[in-house]
Amino acid sequence: MKLVEKDDFAKATNLDKIGLKRMAGLMMKILKIDDINQIYEKLSDHKGVEFIDRLFEEIDVQFDYYQEELSRFPKSGPFIVIANHPLGGIDGVILIKLVSLVRPDFKVIANFLLKKIEPISDFIMPVNPFDADVVGKSSVPGIKDAINHLKNGHPLGMFPAGEVSTYHFEAGKILDKEWEEGAIKLIKKMKVPVVPVYFKARNSFWFYLLASIHPMLRTAKLPSELFTQKKKPILVRIGKPIQPAEIDEYPDVESLSSFLRTRTYMLASTLPPKKSIIKLPVNPLVKKGIKPIVAPAPISKVLEEIDYLRSKGKKLTETKNYEVFEFLGDECPYLLHEIGRLREVTFREVGEGSNAEIDLDEFDQYYTHLILWDSEAKQLVGAYRLGIGQNIYPKFGLKGFYVPTLFKIEPQAEHLFSQGIEMGRAFVIKEYQAKPLPLFLLWKGIVHVILRNPGHRYLTGCVSISNSYSKFSKTLMIEFIKLNYLDKKLAKYIKPRKAYKVKIDEREKEFVLSKAKDDLNKLDKFIEDLEPGNTRVPVLLKKYIKQNAKVVAFNVDPKFNNSLDGFMYIDINDLPSQTIQPVLEELEAAANRAQNNPEATE
Repeated sequence: MKLVEKDDFAKATNLDKIGLKRMAGLMMKILKIDDINQIYEKLSDHKGVEFIDRLFEEIDVQFDYYQEELSRFPKSGPFIVIANHPLGGIDGVILIKLVSLVRPDFKVIANFLLKKIEPISDFIMPVNPFDADVVGKSSVPGIKDAINHLKNGHPLGMFPAGEVSTYHFEAGKILDKEWEEGAIKLIKKMKVPVVPVYFKARNSFWFYLLASIHPMLRTAKLPSELFTQKKKPILVRIGKPIQPAEIDEYPDVESLSSFLRTRTYMLASTLPPKKSIIKLPVNPLVKKGIKPIVAPAPISKVLEEIDYLRSKGKKLTETKNYEVFEFLGDECPYLLHEIGRLREVTFREVGEGSNAEIDLDEFDQYYTHLILWDSEAKQLVGAYRLGIGQNIYPKFGLKGFYVPTLFKIEPQAEHLFSQGIEMGRAFVIKEYQAKPLPLFLLWKGIVHVILRNPGHRYLTGCVSISNSYSKFSKTLMIEFIKLNYLDKKLAKYIKPRKAYKVKIDEREKEFVLSKAKDDLNKLDKFIEDLEPGNTRVPVLLKKYIKQNAKVVAFNVDPKFNNSLDGFMYIDINDLPSQTIQPVLEELEAAANRAQNNPEATE
């Protein structure tokens, strides 16, 4: 059994129409279609996914994807998968393989080549309703089949371009042609979730050369392109389902097509440059130059220092099993050791960290440290480092603060430090990050520090965006913040020492920003949709924005895995009442207790 017969080839390439049908055999040999027929005959006894697996082994095709993204295909009910079409054949087979892992009832609308593969016929719609050769003739049965398949609760796949991608000279990229109107109309009509899939792959140079000469040559070369993908991993991204309500926001076919196409191609923006992702953790750290993390401090010494802080009245607040303390770095060396160790552990887990054995520097010795302690687990849960401006600035000036090591500060902006409390190196260890209390209590501690140091006007510091985010997502966050939270006046006087400069697709950037506008939650959702592993906008960045922070500039920090630091400040007078009020009530209650029982001590 052959996959491509001479008559089929002659018809597909129009050789029969120009009187060159007798050349079909020679052309098939030159284009290695005879080799494809041999492989097909060898594997024809296998059926379904087994055939696909054997085919990939035979032609040595590899494809990589993030395994957690398979869950983006709904486990029940109808949905439509849309994808770009860079390869024109093998990408359709990969799509069948991936979706069938979750939904064996999947079918795809395929081109002439896939329709010929009998062992996977159960996955193929028998008639392509968008095929130019059948429109107006036999397309109605194809459309009915597609509609019935979805109405019966099954998923349907399609390549809306209807043909393989080609090189577009104006864009300088390999892109689909404009997507077929019929495909978009079907999507709009069915009102089911749409899952975008992006393939990062390309055919050979000769394919694009022949395609630029004539579509017939493109069609003739397409089958043999199977062999050009050998040992060239094809990268696949699966987007989050686009719900019918969002699709309904686009009233006409043209705007909906543009939206769906952009959502599909945007998935490319977060792909790594190197082609290896399937069996690796998302954004693994480069291990070169990373030192082993220092051993923990003796727990007995740590507990002694916790008791010391209690005895010296250094406890700021407590809730349930949590206590918040403050101390100067040189007061408690063992606790400071644990802060530095756990900082490094926590930051490395998100692609940051100093890569040193412990994350401590010269500022830690005289900065105030705010810690959250779990008294039941006897565990340091998290910490903040605070530079009290009225203590540091008179002694050291700007050089006494950490932020000026990352940003150039003009005299017009020095008041942020002389009248400010610098916050930084914030962390909550992994085991407690999903709990709401730790970050809330650390911020409660910050408010206590503010009230104990009433001469300060500002909270300042850097919020980090890990280098594990894609360039596209980092740029989106920066541009969103600049549009909505930038202090343009102060930005004249504060400049990064190493600016972040990256070019991304302007059309895609404007698409996201126009959709998000000033809504941080919408941006958060876009980042989650784009980034592997359900990564979202950094928690601290969202926290600071909700505290009415203003951002001034962004700097790349090469000492911390090239993480991106945004310099921000909060006018203490602008802190939301819900941030200040719980602490005021707590202090008032403590004062009342002291008044009613003067002999009571904390």
